[in-house]
Amino acid sequence: MRQVCAYVQQDDCFIGSLTVEEHLKFMAKLKMGNEHGSEEQQRRVKSVMRDLGLEKISDSIIGTRTRKGISGGEKKRLAFASEILTSPPILICDEPTSGLDSFLAYQVVCVLKKLAATRNMTILLTIHQPSSQVFQQFDSVYMMVNGTVAFCGPQMSAEKMWAELNLPIPMNFNPSDHYLATMSVKDAKEEISKMGQIQKICTKFKYSELGKEVFKESSGREVDERDRAYSEDWRRRYASNFGRPSFGASFLQQISALTWRASKTVLREPTLFKVQIFQSIIIAVLTGLIYTNNSPIDQQKIMNINGSLYQMVSNMAFMFQFSVVHHFCLEMPTFNRETSSRLYRVSAYFISKNLAELPSYTISAIIFTSILYWMSGLIPLIDSFLIYIFVGILVQNIAISIGYMFSCIFGTVNLAVAVMPIFVVPMMAFGGFFINQDTLQWYFVPLKYLSYFGYGYEAIAIGQWTNVEEIPGCTPSLDQICARNGTEVLSNLSFKANNFWIDIGVMGFMIFAFRFLAFLALFIRVKRRT
Repeated sequence: MRQVCAYVQQDDCFIGSLTVEEHLKFMAKLKMGNEHGSEEQQRRVKSVMRDLGLEKISDSIIGTRTRKGISGGEKKRLAFASEILTSPPILICDEPTSGLDSFLAYQVVCVLKKLAATRNMTILLTIHQPSSQVFQQFDSVYMMVNGTVAFCGPQMSAEKMWAELNLPIPMNFNPSDHYLATMSVKDAKEEISKMGQIQKICTKFKYSELGKEVFKESSGREVDERDRAYSEDWRRRYASNFGRPSFGASFLQQISALTWRASKTVLREPTLFKVQIFQSIIIAVLTGLIYTNNSPIDQQKIMNINGSLYQMVSNMAFMFQFSVVHHFCLEMPTFNRETSSRLYRVSAYFISKNLAELPSYTISAIIFTSILYWMSGLIPLIDSFLIYIFVGILVQNIAISIGYMFSCIFGTVNLAVAVMPIFVVPMMAFGGFFINQDTLQWYFVPLKYLSYFGYGYEAIAIGQWTNVEEIPGCTPSLDQICARNGTEVLSNLSFKANNFWIDIGVMGFMIFAFRFLAFLALFIRVKRRT
C-alpha cells in the first residue's frame, strides 16, 4: 500500500519555520532524490504549486508558535501538494475538511476533484457531515454502519436505493444528512426500532445487482449465500506481494536535507537562537557582577573563585537543557509522521539535528564563558581561558545530550521535564563543591563517577589553580584551612592535576553515551510504532 498510495492525515503537521516552497523542495528532495535531479525536483514543485494554487504564497512562512503563517485551507492544500509530488495513483485523505468552515471545505474538495481529473488519480477521503455542495462533488460514496457496508457506488444509485426502501430524500434536503439520519441510533430505546431498518438497508445493498458487482470486483468471487465469511485461503491468495518500500533519497541526501531544514528552524525560531544569545549575555553579566572582586588572589577569595568556577559549570548544565527537551518533543509528531511514511531514516534525522543545533549552542557557550571569565577576575592566561571555554562547551553538550535522551525516552515535555531532575540534581550535589568527594559514604561513590558536574569542575579548577604559584595571607592561625599555592587548593578539594585529560576524556565519552542512548530510545519508539 505504501508503494502505490499517498496518505494525507487529518491533522496538519509541518515544520512551521519553513516557507511553502522550501517545504515542498525539502519533500521533493527526500521523495525523489535517488531517481530525479534537482531540475526535475524543482519542476515538480512548481507544477504542484500551480495545480493547487500555492504560487502566490510560495514565499510565505507556514507558521510557528510565535509567527503567524498561512491559513488552514492553505495548509490543507500544502499537505496535498506534499504527497502528490511523486504522482501516486491513489491518494487517501483522512477528513481533509476537518476544522474548516463550509467555504474553505468546499474549496478543498474542489481542489481534490481537480487533482482527480487532471492527474488521473484515485482519491479516497473520509468526511463528516459534508455540506450539500461538497457532497455533490463526489463521484462515488461509500457508507458503513456497525462495520457493515450500507452502500458503495454512484450518488444516483444511492438515491434510488433509499427511495426503493421508502426512505426518499426530502425536498431541498442535504442527502448526506438524510443518509446519516436513517442509519444513526441516538439512544437505547431507538436502537431496537432502528436496528431493523439498518439491517434492511445493508441487506438491500448486499443482494442488489450493484452490491453483487462491487463484491465480485473487490473479492474476485461470487457472493456465497451459505457462507459469506472471508477464508484464510482467500486472504493468502490475495495478499500483497509488494516488499518493504525503499527510501526515496540516499542516506547522505537525507542528512543534507534534514540538516538544511533544522538549520532554518534554528535561525528563524527566536526561542532557539536569539533568545539563547540574549540569555547567555544577561546571565553571564549578572553572575560576573557577583565575582568582580577576585583579583588579586588571597585566602579569602579562594572560595569566591571556586564558587565562580562551579557557577559556570552549573549554568552550562542547566541553561539550555530544558529548552532542548521542549523543542525536541514539539517535533516528535512531525518526526513520527515522516518516519511512518519512510521519508528518512531515524539515524539521518538524529545526526542532522545534532549537526544543525551544535553551532548555535557552541556560540552561546563561548559568549557566556568569555564574559564570565574576565568579569570574575580569573587567571589572565590564554591557555586557562581556552580550557575554561572548552570545558564549558563539553558540560553544555553533556546537558543537551541528557535532554535529548529524556525527550526520546518519554516523548512528551511534561513527563521528560518531571523525571529529568531526578537524575540531574543528584549529579550536581556530588560535583565536589557542596561536599568533598573523598568524604562520601561508600554507597554514594558510584554517583560521584556519574557526576559530570564533578568532571567539569575538576577540569577548570586544574586549569586555574595549577597556574597559581603563591597565595598570600596564610597565617599560622589559619594553617588548617589556608592554601599557600594552587596545588594545595586542588588538594583541599580532593582534585588531582593529573586527572585533567581523564576528565576531558570522560566528558567526551558521556556526550557520546547519552546521545547514543537517546538515538537508541528514538529508534525503539519508531520500531514499536511500525
